[in-house]
Amino acid sequence: MSRERNRDTGRYVQTLTLDAVLRAMREASDPVVTAKELSERLDCSSEAARQKLVQLHDQGLIERRKVGAGAVIWWIDEDAA
Repeated sequence: MSRERNRDTGRYVQTLTLDAVLRAMREASDPVVTAKELSERLDCSSEAARQKLVQLHDQGLIERRKVGAGAVIWWIDEDAA
């Protein structure tokens, strides 16, 4: 992740790219990941990871499945990628 300064607040913010998320998914030891696993791997919040996963899903690059009360697993759609 890179860090940029927010123009309004002057604080540094980390930016998480879609490419970084896809790369982390490809490098994961399991074929499926959770937002929490990605957040730990990418040193970001679970919400930031989840938002990027949703964007990738909306673009048709990854798939998802709800597997529990609130748990969602994500994987790369090799046909689309």
